[in-house]
Amino acid sequence: MDLIYSIISKAIEMEATDIHLAPHLVPVYRVNRKLIFDEGMIPMDELSLDELLKFFYNNTPALKEKFEERKQADFSYSYKDTRFRINISMTKGLPAFSFRVIPNGEIDMGALGIRDIIKKMQRIHSGMILVTGKVNSGKSTTMNAFLQEVNKTENKKIVTLEDPIEYLHESNKSIVIQKEIGENSDVLSFKDGLVNLLREDADIAVLGEIRDKETMNVAIDLAEAGGIVIGTLHTRSCGETIERIINMYDLEYQMAIKNSMSSVLKMVVSQRLVVSTKNNLVLVPEIMMVNSTISAQMRQEKFSVSDIEDSIHTQRDNGCLSYETSFADMYAKGILDMATIKENIDGNRLNTIKDLIVAFGGEIVQ
Repeated sequence: MDLIYSIISKAIEMEATDIHLAPHLVPVYRVNRKLIFDEGMIPMDELSLDELLKFFYNNTPALKEKFEERKQADFSYSYKDTRFRINISMTKGLPAFSFRVIPNGEIDMGALGIRDIIKKMQRIHSGMILVTGKVNSGKSTTMNAFLQEVNKTENKKIVTLEDPIEYLHESNKSIVIQKEIGENSDVLSFKDGLVNLLREDADIAVLGEIRDKETMNVAIDLAEAGGIVIGTLHTRSCGETIERIINMYDLEYQMAIKNSMSSVLKMVVSQRLVVSTKNNLVLVPEIMMVNSTISAQMRQEKFSVSDIEDSIHTQRDNGCLSYETSFADMYAKGILDMATIKENIDGNRLNTIKDLIVAFGGEIVQ
């Protein structure tokens, strides 16, 4: 179909991260967080949106039944060497499309600034790793970069549960089993996939997003069995991640989950994508390596996010990296300006960042 091929080809050429198609609007591309309207195209009318829907019906098994039943659907689509994660929903009786562009080929860890993060992840041989951040913060990319490097260098069995499958991994030194969730896919439901994971002798289990205590319970069971479990959460910081997990459980079970998490959790990566002084997106990380101090803080009767943040900030020698340090370092190197930092950090952390900038030899320009 010429229309969709034209739209996605332009997205690839523009290095867009997302495409948005909605009734009575021209195609819209997201590039470096900004929405760019394709004024050279005519607005999407009912006929063109219906043709797009039929095109994807013909290329995606069972999509028609799923979408007509639920009025929304998620699926993946490949065009040449590029994959897309696509969401369809309804607005005023017409379909609307959101595409996430999944870059093809090997993930360039150097360009993304995640090489050191992946090296730290690879030093962990059992337990739980969590990658967290807001929507569109690059969590899937970091997680799949880790899988890419393990697959290239280690002899492991990796099993993933995905909805839908995004990055494709071909088995190399490792066995990689990727499972897509859906009635006409590999696993009927996420719950079924979790139950089977316990029987699959996986060295690394990839759960995608951990949304509830049932998923967390299985993740803990897998981690206690001796393997590595990796998952994502939509949280803004490492400390908030622990707080979110604790609050998944009723009060009477919270002490038990604190004890379990303090035992199995080994590393949390929290990340933000922000616009640099060169107008491209850069990743700003916070890294929590769980040691005896942080483990003890997790078990406290009254859990404190600020205590965790203080420990991350003061334990750089143990592999931790605070947001304050990351932002200050990037400012001192000219990667970020102060206006961007203020937009992306809580005000109570700003003075610490300014002090670190001076310590790193930078000069603060307001």
